[in-house]
Amino acid sequence: MLSRSRRALVAVIVGAIAVLVTGCGTGFNAQTSAIYQAGIGSNDRSGDVDILNALFVKNEDGSATLSAGLVNQALQTDRLVGVEVMTRAGTPVEVTFDDAVALPIRRLYTLGLKPSVVISGEELFAGQFVTATFTFANAGQVQFPLPIVTRTPMYDAVAKPAGSEETTGDVTAEDEAAEGDAETHSDEGDTTAEPSSN
Repeated sequence: MLSRSRRALVAVIVGAIAVLVTGCGTGFNAQTSAIYQAGIGSNDRSGDVDILNALFVKNEDGSATLSAGLVNQALQTDRLVGVEVMTRAGTPVEVTFDDAVALPIRRLYTLGLKPSVVISGEELFAGQFVTATFTFANAGQVQFPLPIVTRTPMYDAVAKPAGSEETTGDVTAEDEAAEGDAETHSDEGDTTAEPSSN
């Protein structure tokens, strides 16, 4: 048997090792001390279509282009057939909706590679929230607030409306081809999505 003094020594050594091991995970670079920055866009998973990181990107002409990821979690294809927008005060906002968007089953569709949904109005400014209502052919309507953000290099891939000063024909053609592929259920640019946990 260990004497009392030896048992005490062993206890001290074990305690010291535990402190050292714990300290390794709590330094300045530990995950718990890292700053977490959530995505700026809004998410809604209340219906059959998940709407992810949805936001409007402000354009030079005062309009704003909708950017969002859409994942159809239902067991049948669906379509985005309309988007309505209001200010938080309830004032309707002018919306240009290009065409219905086909949504295959459980694939990510990136909205915004071309100006499919554009809002405009003098009352719009970066930093505010607007209330958007998405209407789907099968999933019905979903309404929730979306932010309007300043156009920065982070949003270079978000299309500008036709006639915008910085939009070139080459970029528009590439964007239309990319989004057109998604509408025809091409695998290019699409990502198989995990089933919703809701």
